[in-house]
Amino acid sequence: MESTTLMVQGMTCEGCVSSVKRALEGIPGVKSAEPSLEKGTVKIDYDPKETGPRNFRPSIEAAGFEVIG
Repeated sequence: MESTTLMVQGMTCEGCVSSVKRALEGIPGVKSAEPSLEKGTVKIDYDPKETGPRNFRPSIEAAGFEVIG
């Protein structure tokens, strides 16, 4: 199990947090995603044998948010 934290721009409410969480947890290999509205980040725990950070940005952007770091 590995984890990474990304900075996400555009989360302004709990609905946004739920959208980011749902988008990431739909990726096979993602065990959990914990967005923080206050920090503008999302912590992702994942199995590196199944997925990796290269898959996270497109899913977040498809949900309508921007990854800035």
